[in-house]
Amino acid sequence: MARSATSTSPREPQLWKVRPASTRAQKEWEAAKKSNPELMQAERVRLTERPLDRSANPKRTHKLKGELAIRVIAGQKFEQWQHELTGAGRIWYCPDKESRIIWVTRVSLRHPNETS
Repeated sequence: MARSATSTSPREPQLWKVRPASTRAQKEWEAAKKSNPELMQAERVRLTERPLDRSANPKRTHKLKGELAIRVIAGQKFEQWQHELTGAGRIWYCPDKESRIIWVTRVSLRHPNETS
């Protein structure tokens, strides 16, 4: 007797949606993508598959602190995270765990002044 494809296939991971939190964030993402398409494609994959995973390199992905720790998007408060894209490049984002949306708030291939 043949098994059905659903009974033998592994469960599909539930992916996150990546959305810009502002026009500025959208422009920054597009500029970074134009400047370094491979890096930004890898970052999109990381954000859709495992935005909160710190196991690979805990020093590169973490919650921001102080005034940058919380961000209000569409009237809701979210924790704001940072991922180090390169030695200087950063992406800031807010995970909406309920909706599984990653709100990108900042993208820079240079170190942001706010965290210097």
